[in-house]
Amino acid sequence: MAELTATLARFISGLTLERVPATVQHEARRLVLDTLGCVIAGARSELGAVILPVARLFGEGTQASIAGAGRRFTGLAASYGNGRLGNCLDLEETYPGGPVAGVHFGASIFSETLATCEQQHSTLRELLLGVICGYEVAGRMGDAGSQLEIRAGRITGVAEVHGFALAPTIGAATAAGRLLNQDAATLEQSFGMAASNAATPTGPLWSRLVALPNTNAYDSGWAAMAGGFSARSVGLGSTSLPAIFDGEPNIFTMVGARSIDADGLIGDLGSRWALENVLYKPWPSCRAHHPAMYALQKLRALEPFDVEDIEEIILGLNPAKLQRRHVNPEPTTFVAREFSYPHAIAMFLMGVPIGPHWASKRWETDPVASRLRAKIKFTEYLPATTSAKYFVRGQFRQSPCSVQIRYNGRIARRAVEFTWGDPWTDETRFTDGDIVEKFRTVTSLPESVAEPVIDTVLGANPGVSLTPVFDALSAGLH
Repeated sequence: MAELTATLARFISGLTLERVPATVQHEARRLVLDTLGCVIAGARSELGAVILPVARLFGEGTQASIAGAGRRFTGLAASYGNGRLGNCLDLEETYPGGPVAGVHFGASIFSETLATCEQQHSTLRELLLGVICGYEVAGRMGDAGSQLEIRAGRITGVAEVHGFALAPTIGAATAAGRLLNQDAATLEQSFGMAASNAATPTGPLWSRLVALPNTNAYDSGWAAMAGGFSARSVGLGSTSLPAIFDGEPNIFTMVGARSIDADGLIGDLGSRWALENVLYKPWPSCRAHHPAMYALQKLRALEPFDVEDIEEIILGLNPAKLQRRHVNPEPTTFVAREFSYPHAIAMFLMGVPIGPHWASKRWETDPVASRLRAKIKFTEYLPATTSAKYFVRGQFRQSPCSVQIRYNGRIARRAVEFTWGDPWTDETRFTDGDIVEKFRTVTSLPESVAEPVIDTVLGANPGVSLTPVFDALSAGLH
């Protein structure tokens, strides 16, 4: 059997930007701009006031910047702060694989890479390389196997033990290790150290909650900081677990995996890239909600109904997506509002601008939002019940959904199979223009600050300075 851990470490340690296809490099640029926008927007949200004091526990200093803070911090603090800010709105990318076929790594990997680049006075080249390397390892860990129970294309259960923090923590360690020029043996140790420092897999405990905590399913800031710390600790002589992906038990079985697909982890290295499957989010809510909003978007273009005329909205879904946190019409916490179908539909129909205010506490008692949330009903949609038959290496593809709206005595219906932001169809794929418009909207940065960032990240030569990016982080709250 191939040495899985060593093979992956050798590939990453020898990877240069020149060896990455131009299309994948460009996707990394898009991911960087999108995630930076999520970080800056997160600083302007209600949770920004919680996250910044927590990040400060890791120390103020001169090494790196945190969005909206107006001062500098240690590298650990910046990695933590930006990592948690990037995830707090549930607006960042989604990877379609992982333990439950959908997970976020982008905020953790990007934020640790950015903190490392700022400390090392690196250029865009290093930022792109770190993100590519970190995302590749995290994505391949997701491709090593889903922990869902699937029969005849139906999701019938989830593993008793599962979590979300392992891949982003190891991904962050990978990014830092590569930018620290670790050789394959050292990088393999960084994998092991990151696994040792990753959070306990608490997915089942989180999933049973309705009033969700403001760290979401895991603390993405901790994953970023712990990953970067792990790589630096190994670089200073610490040793840790070797060959964590190999043998029995291995790190996957330790966190509840039933089986491991070795091809998913190390197959087609250099020709199949995790970044090719990034999903972007047009709306700040759980990605499971997006097909319903996409169907509503299409329906409303044909049926320009008024919000006050709506009598009932029926969402046809896979019953596996109808956990209490998703159907909750009265979400009482910031993150609970991000996971409530009724709240997401209400915000969408009310035309609330995407960004830091979608999950604001003000909507908890807003009369229009409350009335709309109460009108959302749910039913099983047969095409959605077998959506797992479309999985590729444990990654979802089609997400069938139907929407029926009753208004003014009329009934309008629409069904979709994909959603806006999916990379698998020309109609749904986010364009560069979509990425730019989202960045401008969610950050509300002045043009004099936003445009240099956009020009640098999306179009500049890889050797350019990252000063415009750090200027945007330091722009302060407004």
